[in-house]
Amino acid sequence: MMHIDLHVHCNTADPKLLRKYVENCRKNECMAALSGGLRYGGHDFVPNEEVVKICGEYPDVLLPLAKIDLWDTPPDPAEARRYADMGVKGFKFIYPYHEYDHDSYLPLYEEIEKLGLPVLFHTGGYAQNRADVAFRRPALKNMHPVNLDRIARSFQKLHIVMAHLGTAYFRDLAVNLVKTHENLYFDLAGSGAFLAMDALRMCEYMRSPVLPGGGPQNFIHKMVFGSDSYITAPYIQCQALNAYQELLFRCQMTPGQTHDILGGTVAGWMRLELPSITKTAHLTTPWDRRQLDGNPDAEIIYADPHEFLK
Repeated sequence: MMHIDLHVHCNTADPKLLRKYVENCRKNECMAALSGGLRYGGHDFVPNEEVVKICGEYPDVLLPLAKIDLWDTPPDPAEARRYADMGVKGFKFIYPYHEYDHDSYLPLYEEIEKLGLPVLFHTGGYAQNRADVAFRRPALKNMHPVNLDRIARSFQKLHIVMAHLGTAYFRDLAVNLVKTHENLYFDLAGSGAFLAMDALRMCEYMRSPVLPGGGPQNFIHKMVFGSDSYITAPYIQCQALNAYQELLFRCQMTPGQTHDILGGTVAGWMRLELPSITKTAHLTTPWDRRQLDGNPDAEIIYADPHEFLK
């Protein structure tokens, strides 16, 4: 089955670079959810309407997300419905003026819950930029994972993804929030997340707090695949896919669990049926070639990794 990368930045509309990114997705057998939009602090990306148009040109691998500004005036909930009518498959939020759970933002989340589409919130670390000087906003405080607690409680049918699992700033708290809320999920987007997380730490994080002897299967299903790649940097998706696959292998996930984490869960939220694919010789990693799509017998996943990689 195809995978879904929920965390991709549409930072250019250059046709040549877009084709290169699309070709990389096809080789990785991975659909990419593109988010553009304005007001990322020190920069803007491709406007939402143009992102929708770009994705329409490559519908086999590109899915549009809409980035809606959370700024100093209440966002119009009708904007979410307008984008949904245009075909977006979810929404991205980052660098808000207030904390994510500010009263003025709640009607927007309520409307998105009615639409049945997922939301991706940036959490944790964020680089300094010129907007920090201009607006003097407490970026880390506003994007703290704990701000998702009120949202998850208030809108329990809303599928929420905590990007970066809070980064190193807030990871322990972020893990406990994921365990608390049934509708709160996470990704390990960015090399600071997917390269920093080893199997032992993931297994400890994902164990049940009331069944400490259990394995990571208790909560690792709350993870979804996100790379934090850019149209100008497709290689990040390759690195991320490799890292996620190896992590899931070492955490002894079954083929079905691996499939859900790498695309099946998000496909369900977006009401997509992932196309079946035929494995080819040029895929990114040995994990992908031998284990990823769930075709081999389950016991392959539990084999000795040295034997597995021969």
